[in-house]
Amino acid sequence: MTNRIEAAEPDIRPMRQGLMSRISLVWLVPVLALVASLALAWQNYSDRGVLIEIGFKNATGVEVGKTQLRYRDVSVGTVERVTFSEDLSQVIVQVRVEKDIAAFIDADALFWVERPQVSVRGVSGLGTVLSGVYVNGFWDATIGEPEHRFTGLGAAPLVRPGSRGISIVLRARNGNQLSAGAPILYKGIRVGVMEAPSLTASGSDVVSNGFIEAPYDALVTSATRFWDTSGFEVSFGAGGVKLDVESLASLLEGGVTFETLVSGGGPVETGVTFPIYESEAAARKSLFHDENAELLTVATEFGESVGGLVVGSEVRFRGIKVGEVSELTMRVVKSGAKRAVLLRAALQLRPGNLGLGQDATTNEALVLLQDYVVQGLRARLTSANILTGELIVELVELPKAKAAVLDLSAKPYPLVPSVDANLSDLTATAEGVFKRINALKVEELIASAIGVLDSVNGLVASDGVKAVLPELTAPLAEARVILAELRGAGAGARVNATRSAAEGAASGSRQPPQNCRPWQSSLKNLRSGPRPCWQAMVKNHGWSRPVSTPCATLARPPKP
Repeated sequence: MTNRIEAAEPDIRPMRQGLMSRISLVWLVPVLALVASLALAWQNYSDRGVLIEIGFKNATGVEVGKTQLRYRDVSVGTVERVTFSEDLSQVIVQVRVEKDIAAFIDADALFWVERPQVSVRGVSGLGTVLSGVYVNGFWDATIGEPEHRFTGLGAAPLVRPGSRGISIVLRARNGNQLSAGAPILYKGIRVGVMEAPSLTASGSDVVSNGFIEAPYDALVTSATRFWDTSGFEVSFGAGGVKLDVESLASLLEGGVTFETLVSGGGPVETGVTFPIYESEAAARKSLFHDENAELLTVATEFGESVGGLVVGSEVRFRGIKVGEVSELTMRVVKSGAKRAVLLRAALQLRPGNLGLGQDATTNEALVLLQDYVVQGLRARLTSANILTGELIVELVELPKAKAAVLDLSAKPYPLVPSVDANLSDLTATAEGVFKRINALKVEELIASAIGVLDSVNGLVASDGVKAVLPELTAPLAEARVILAELRGAGAGARVNATRSAAEGAASGSRQPPQNCRPWQSSLKNLRSGPRPCWQAMVKNHGWSRPVSTPCATLARPPKP
């Protein structure tokens, strides 16, 4: 038996293919497209810019996807979303800003919605009528710490950040001449602008920040004065009526002008405060005292009628103005079961005008007032003008006044004691003057004066006066001729010499000699005789010769 070995059948298996061999090239196309799409999406996401939020009081005209953010009239972003704050007090506008611009938007950036506006200064924002409103932004060219939340402005800022010039503070009694955008003028030229006014902490004054552009800021010194130009001035003179108006804008919205009235003023720093005067005349008067000097504010109370006392009324001490009334308020006080109303007047005093020197402080002035009050200083109302009824506050010294002290504990200002004024006597005097004026028979006096003038005119125009005038002028003409001939012949000197000699002879005897009588008769004939006779007497008495002995010489005829 033969053993055969049979060959085993081969185990044939298909060769395992690699991963790459199983991927078709066709599938690479969508993969590459996906990768490219992701890359583009990432690039778009990374380049889409920075999202910032701006809060406005309202968002009138702002539309998502359409309203642009502009910087110097160039679009740098687009509004993506408009929503409200959590307390609904603001409208939050989300703006996507270009990435290369977002680095410059720091905490000092300003945003406002540009809309068309019409005012006395002109028309602005007309481009928004067709293109729609847009968010306007302003920031500097320095990269700073990035900021993403801002509070928008209600209107365009009057002074852009980075503007060259000087910022000042203007103070006035009231805000009639102060308004946002009101011009600051110099010789009629607009050189600056005022911002919105606001009240001081005490509420007594109104202040407004002003900005004067370069190079006009160099005109402002410590001697500069500002005054109101919001109205117009009418004056009457020989040339007629004069109407003075600075500009239409200042007339409608207020404004101030300034000028350096005296030389020698020094430079001022940013933020210095200047008062606004009512007129140029008031500004010139202020040159006699330092406007930047600290003022001492005290108060006094009156229980009588103060009609005629107003804010700005003078405060005088020994006839000199030392301050003015800054406030007028009422206060109710209890006197047993009754109540009384007192008028409290706040007085702003200048320590330098009280005799302490221009460098005196308010503390020194307060100590001086304390001593004066102990000695009898009191505040009293006085009439400044009987016809207009204007009142002022006078600090008078009454040594016999009831003892009192300066109340330093009174609020808000130390209280100066006061005394009643005799305003009723002044009123009665004024009424008596008016009654006497009214009692005058003015019509009769005028009629009498007119009658006298008519009589004079009739007399001058009468035929008799006209006929006498030629007769009066003829003798005057002859007298002029005679005087001229006497001057030419030297008769004046001879008459003076004769008069001197006659006076000397008269001192020896009161009776003239007999030989002087012919001369006396000649003088009588000289006064009364006609002109030919006078010439004959002059010739006969030898006036052409020197007179040594008047009586003897003039009495006899001249030698041949």
